[in-house]
Amino acid sequence: MTYNDFIWKHNTKYCDYDGYYGNQCVDLIRFKIKEVDGFDPYTALPAGPTAIAIWNNFKTNKYYKKVFNNPASINHPVRGDIVFFKYYPFLYGTVGHVELCDQADGYFMVNFTQNWKTGTPCHFEKRGVNRWLHGYRGCVGWLTPQK
Repeated sequence: MTYNDFIWKHNTKYCDYDGYYGNQCVDLIRFKIKEVDGFDPYTALPAGPTAIAIWNNFKTNKYYKKVFNNPASINHPVRGDIVFFKYYPFLYGTVGHVELCDQADGYFMVNFTQNWKTGTPCHFEKRGVNRWLHGYRGCVGWLTPQK
């Protein structure tokens, strides 16, 4: 399946990959890993109790390269990258958050997400540098498929 097909399939719908805890942000990521990248979701991205725990414990592997967000860097995620957000009071709670990059530059990201705000289905969110569009604020990094 292409990334565009994936978006059309899941946009405005709820995803519950594992059948536990309801429709969580990580469920959307597991579907993307399986349907678009063609990998076993738990081999390519080992399980963890929270989104930020998955990021913290992830080691670059043959499927994905771990890229740390560095505000001084010109790097940014590209379409389809898996973007992680740390614990950030009043934004992501204590569990962090994970989304799919749809487009990004050094100032803004438009991401495909689920359960941000809590309880929402899959949708697009624009993230930026100001108080309300909190793009790179809280972003710890992203996983990009290995070539």
